[in-house]
Amino acid sequence: MSRSTQALSRRALLGRAALLGGGVVPVLPWVASCAAQAAPREDVPTLVGAIAAEQNLIAVYEAARSADTSRAGRLDPVLAHHRRHLAVLKRHYVPGSGDRADEGGAIPSPAAAQVPAGSAGLAALRDMEDRAARGRMADAAKAGPALAQLLASIGACEAGHAMTVKGGAPPVRSRSDAEALQAALSAEHAAVYGYGVLGARLRGSLRQTAKDLWNVHRARRDQLVSILSVAPAAAASAYRLPVQVTSARSAAQLAAALEDGLVPAYVGLAGVSSPDLRAFAADSAQRACAWAARWRSRAGAGSPSEAFPGLPSAALSPRPEPGE
Repeated sequence: MSRSTQALSRRALLGRAALLGGGVVPVLPWVASCAAQAAPREDVPTLVGAIAAEQNLIAVYEAARSADTSRAGRLDPVLAHHRRHLAVLKRHYVPGSGDRADEGGAIPSPAAAQVPAGSAGLAALRDMEDRAARGRMADAAKAGPALAQLLASIGACEAGHAMTVKGGAPPVRSRSDAEALQAALSAEHAAVYGYGVLGARLRGSLRQTAKDLWNVHRARRDQLVSILSVAPAAAASAYRLPVQVTSARSAAQLAAALEDGLVPAYVGLAGVSSPDLRAFAADSAQRACAWAARWRSRAGAGSPSEAFPGLPSAALSPRPEPGE
């Protein structure tokens, strides 16, 4: 990675007004990087904040479920995700044994939770998920590469939750910043191709949405090319798509698959050395999950089952530091 790449401004990388996340078809290679490791001491305050946020989300969801049991079918899968997030984050906070409170503060108790009744309660939950997703994106920029991948994946899941509330893993191997960027670029090439195919089967506002996202992915592709300090990966002449498009419903299914598929590329990119690139990757993964949830809803499909989208199972367990 060149010095100019590492020095990219956060403003240039996080042009949120212009860009949304994207997708990739399953034929692309696995792109997650960096084996899991215990959170270094400088990451502990960030980890404590993420743990506190998950505890508060769990308390709010439990309160919402108790206040209105008819919400259980919608809220229980999301609550299960947050419980898994908390369990894994705590494993990173206490690797093996020992108290890390002196390294960045003790884990606080959950805040008292109150949720409005009816649709106002669901709107409040969605707002909390949005804030949590933005918080994990900011955390990914501050954390080291290994923890940043975990936080980016959690944030992506929470971005998908915001839409859901509204209405044998490959081995982990190290990648350089350039390799992770190339993988994300290849994913965007596939997304551009896929949106070009599915757009022809849509009409009206959905067709315009697909066209807008096609342009978004083209812009994201071009941005990745501009960041790379080596020759960019070329697009293939065609890609094998996971869904045969024969109707508006199957077009929406393909769009969801494209967005879902891009998440591993950006979670992998969250493991690079540059903090700005990690924030960029976390933002991209979140946007991909959010759009996947929207398309899935259009196709009449349920919410995704993954609590850690794009993250290999090997990255969930911390590796204790020597002496701990």
